[in-house]
Amino acid sequence: MTNDTRPILVFGATGQQGGAVVAALLKAGWPVRAMVRDLGSAKSIALRDAGAELVQGSFTDIDMMRAALNNAYGVFSVLPGNLAIENEVRFGSEIADLASQSGVAHLVYSSGAGVGDEPSGVARFDAKARVEAHIRTLPVTATIVRPVIFMEMLTRPGFGLEKGRFNFFVRPDQPVQLIAVEDIGNVVAAIFADRTRFGGETFKIAGDTVTGRELETVFSEVVGRPIAYARFSEDDLAANPGFASISASLEDGPLADHVDLNFVRKIYPEILSFRSWLSGAGREALSDALGYGSE
Repeated sequence: MTNDTRPILVFGATGQQGGAVVAALLKAGWPVRAMVRDLGSAKSIALRDAGAELVQGSFTDIDMMRAALNNAYGVFSVLPGNLAIENEVRFGSEIADLASQSGVAHLVYSSGAGVGDEPSGVARFDAKARVEAHIRTLPVTATIVRPVIFMEMLTRPGFGLEKGRFNFFVRPDQPVQLIAVEDIGNVVAAIFADRTRFGGETFKIAGDTVTGRELETVFSEVVGRPIAYARFSEDDLAANPGFASISASLEDGPLADHVDLNFVRKIYPEILSFRSWLSGAGREALSDALGYGSE
């Protein structure tokens, strides 16, 4: 286990994953340097108040990113989901290049579980695969994590909870793997704590495996009334290319290839199940979802 006192630079620190990583690293005692676009934003101020050192910059400012890497032990790299595909490849590769050139001890890149050994035909997945491939060419110790579907995604609008039901991508008897965003942070903190064990590795991370029927059961029990489950119809999937690509990947693509949960629990034993997340940290988001469309 490392006892290095140099900071870890976190990109995407005001986003879901980056914010979770900042919180977990601070809890573990790491000095954290967070790169943000706006030092005065509410999220940036919250990071500062939690104990992170803030540096202002953007993915297009190479000089600022290079300066932010000064004397850093490690780098956590995650990119926003709204980037143009070529920018995702460009920025992900440039961050890795800078980390390598700066001599950091450990780079952790958050990719996605939709990435596989072969091109998927889904532009977003294949962009991450290109970043992964570039990282592997560099003389830097790196760990690549591929988080599965976020539990938080299930409480967003568009899945029917506001109408007392839940629609998703899997058949009632088909399993899907999920992870709470806070546990991405916890797993990444554990990875930074053991560079020798995790350096050079690429693996998926998940917290739970549930079927459509089990989603129905958990939602119903936590809500306190029946929440019927059904897979999205073929018409629904055809009307939403993003949903269609996720559904196809869950059928016979990379998302159908499940991680051994015991492997993840050995990294972070307290990882959350969907039931425990929904009953705890996810309860407020669930309440908000149930109220969508109500007066």
